[in-house]
Amino acid sequence: MSEAGNGASVRITNNWSAAMNVPTPHYINEHQSDMRGIKEGWYAIEHDGNLAFGPFSSREDCLNATTQPTSQSVPMQPRQPPNR
Repeated sequence: MSEAGNGASVRITNNWSAAMNVPTPHYINEHQSDMRGIKEGWYAIEHDGNLAFGPFSSREDCLNATTQPTSQSVPMQPRQPPNR
């Protein structure tokens, strides 16, 4: 494989890894909510099946919440030293 091919492979792997970390909307119906002991509604589900957050009243609300930046994704601003 050429060097260009290796770079493309790394980019695809990195993009796939990042995509796998994004929670996806999933509707938990009444039966599923009873089994899990949670409320019925839309939840953001991680790639491993764990609930990330929710419930939301609509898929749109859930999608909007999954696309909002979190404290982990927003770069920290450098703190200014106190004035003395």
